[in-house]
Amino acid sequence: MLRRILLLLLTIAMLVPFAACGGTEAEQSDSLVESGTGIGSQAGTEDAVSNTEPSVLATVYPTVDTGIKLPDMIEQSYLDTIKATLDSKPYASALYYVDLETGLSVCYNSERMFGGASLIKAPYIMTVFEDLRNGKLSYEDTITYTAGVKRGGTTKIPQDFKFGDEITIRQLLEYLIWYSDNTAFSMFLHNVHSYDAFARWAKARYGTTFTYSGCSWLNAKGVAECWKEIYEHYKNGDEHYQWFVSLLLEANENKFIRDGLPKDANGECLYKVAHKYGMDINASNDAAIVFYEDRPYFLVLLTDYIGYNTRSFMNEVSSEVFAMHEHICSFDD
Repeated sequence: MLRRILLLLLTIAMLVPFAACGGTEAEQSDSLVESGTGIGSQAGTEDAVSNTEPSVLATVYPTVDTGIKLPDMIEQSYLDTIKATLDSKPYASALYYVDLETGLSVCYNSERMFGGASLIKAPYIMTVFEDLRNGKLSYEDTITYTAGVKRGGTTKIPQDFKFGDEITIRQLLEYLIWYSDNTAFSMFLHNVHSYDAFARWAKARYGTTFTYSGCSWLNAKGVAECWKEIYEHYKNGDEHYQWFVSLLLEANENKFIRDGLPKDANGECLYKVAHKYGMDINASNDAAIVFYEDRPYFLVLLTDYIGYNTRSFMNEVSSEVFAMHEHICSFDD
């Protein structure tokens, strides 16, 4: 009996490392990267450990004058409140805020690598839109749904389609954005751009690192760079990104950053929020454009922990960032 118990414990100990990037979200689909197509680097894994000491909350002022009046300095009480919340948790976190009309930014642990979970899907989708814009793909092109691309976790395609069905690029994008569909992501990674190709694209375009080592890894700065471009395309009337943002406004699980914002008498959020969340066994993340009047802002929050309290944490930080953004915008009244 003792020998059986020891063998069981040994087996569990051997399996635990392989479960570290499992979970219910994007990393189920990230594991589809074929041998030789993933980054395969350990970059980021050592940086993604828990904080051992408080980090700096930094403010970066824009170098280009947009004609919008900004405070000479953000009132310290707003920064202190946000930093106290970020520092107070036993898990590591990162924040990147951008006033999208001026470029004024506030960041915390912005270059520290965190598990990406499904948050990685929004930057990845940008490569698909680039192919659509330059004619390499069309919305009516199809990809065959097969057993080899089926994934578990968050996925609706296996319920709505059967093996052998042809699914259009437009449909796959809808499933990927609305439902964070892991099977749709798998089909794109197998047939359009591998994770490696996506990571090289992001590095060349933004100088940022998205990497794959058992699961996807990213940092708040890299995510912010991608979303700033999403907003710019949207603002400039790009039809692809107009559609992209319309889907992000309807995306599932919109309860993290959005739920920290002011609500009306019926409990409904007063502002439109285009977002992409991600959760798996080692991450709870959300990234969102908050359409605040004529001064929208972007906020990304990353953590290296999953649990019910990360939702309340993101709600709290979102509320504090909203108050800071109102303060910043008040100077241009």
